[in-house]
Parts: sequence; C-alpha cells; structure tokens
Amino acid sequence: MTGLAGPSGVDVVHPVIWKLRSLGLESEAESQALLELLKRRVSVSRGKEIIGAGTYPAHLTVLLDGIACSHERLEDGGRQIHAFHCPGDFCDLHRDILPNDAIAVAALTDCLVGTIRYRDLDRTLEQHPKLGPALWRAAMLEGSISRERLLKVSRQPALQRVAHVLCELLTRREAIGINDPVIPLSQIDLGDAAALSVVHITRIVHGLRTLGVLSPDSRGIEVTDREQLLQLANFDAHYLNMPEALSHWRADVDGRFD
Repeated sequence: MTGLAGPSGVDVVHPVIWKLRSLGLESEAESQALLELLKRRVSVSRGKEIIGAGTYPAHLTVLLDGIACSHERLEDGGRQIHAFHCPGDFCDLHRDILPNDAIAVAALTDCLVGTIRYRDLDRTLEQHPKLGPALWRAAMLEGSISRERLLKVSRQPALQRVAHVLCELLTRREAIGINDPVIPLSQIDLGDAAALSVVHITRIVHGLRTLGVLSPDSRGIEVTDREQLLQLANFDAHYLNMPEALSHWRADVDGRFD
C-alpha cells in the first residue's frame, strides 16, 4: 500500500499512518487493516464538493491528498468554513450517526479521497478493537478544533484570528510531514474561515505582507516569518496535541480506559 501519489505528488499512505499513530494506534496490524478498507479512491477537482449537504453516504471519507473544508452555506449565499481537512483526516466520522447534516465538504485544492464502507468498518472494528478508540479520539480532536475556531472567531480581533488559522494549518500539516511554508488556500478561503468579508481579508493579508509575516512576492499564502506569526496569533497548540493528551491514560484492547 506504499508508493501511491496524489495530485501534489506526495505518497498518500504515509499521512494516514501518521494520523493513526498520532491518535495512539501503534499496532501495524490495526493500521494495515484500516488501510485495506480503502478500496475506492477518487480525484476531486478544486472547488468541487466531496460530500454534499444533507446527503446519506454509506461510507466514511478519508482525505488522502490536498486540502478540503467542512462548510455551511448561509442565507445570503455566503460560506462559513467550520474546519479544514488535511491529508489523513476523516472528513465525516459523525455521518454514520447523523447522516442528514447541513454541513458539506468541499475540495479547496485538487484532492484525492478514499472511501470506507461503514459496514466494512463495523466488521473490522470487531476484529481489531483498538481501532475504535483511535477513531473516537479523531472525533474528539475534530471537536477540539471546532471549539477553538468558534472561540477565536467570537473573541479575537481580525488580524489575530487570521494568524491563528495560518498557525493551525502549518502545525497540522507539519504533523503529517508537510513542511511547506506555502499554504495552498485563497484569501477567500481564509476569510470564510475567519468570518471576514472579501474586503476585510484582503486588508488583513496586505497587512501581514507589510509586516513581513507573509511573502510580498508570492501570489499565494507563503509564511516567511513563523515566529512573528505565532506571536501575532498568541498561538498555543495544546488543543492539537493528541499525543500529549494520550500520555495521561491508555486504552486496553477491549476499549476500556485507565
């Protein structure tokens, strides 16, 4: 299952394995069992929907390459981005229980996604019970990211919340081995995540370029001063640090926690 490249040219298997390991799943047997469920892989072009709002998919969707987002359409036609998805992320863990969801998932870059049928996953969970806690932790991590985003959008000034979004994406991408200062998002994507208008986000990005935090020579979003960005955001990555949280307790084979 190695050597499979996605649109960005990156081996798409490694991020999934790293994601599982960050969730406390150290057994190669369990990781391999989950990877073997990824029977179907689909390329999705930038701007296209991966999962439609209000749909009833019979499968779990795993992002293998690219960047996607969970978003909701507002009454005025605008878009609110609730979360970004990086390679290795499970885009819709909750839909098996809450399938009629108003939140859609869309590709922000060219993406490669894999699907796992829920019925296949259920059988594999019976055979490999350690997978259950790992998926539960993934859902808890999604909740942690959503709560942090809500707090920042409701309480932080515009410049600080945009800086926070950039810090989060850098940190999450580095966790899966993507050490690239270029974040492949548009200014509109950043604005929709930080609840800012097009005019406002343009002004904020220009300010970050003037400060030297972002490259003035790049048409995209390229971070040139990581330390200053961290300071502007007052960024604390504790809400992303699942390994640290896991160091305080362990999971038995049958899923009980000590």
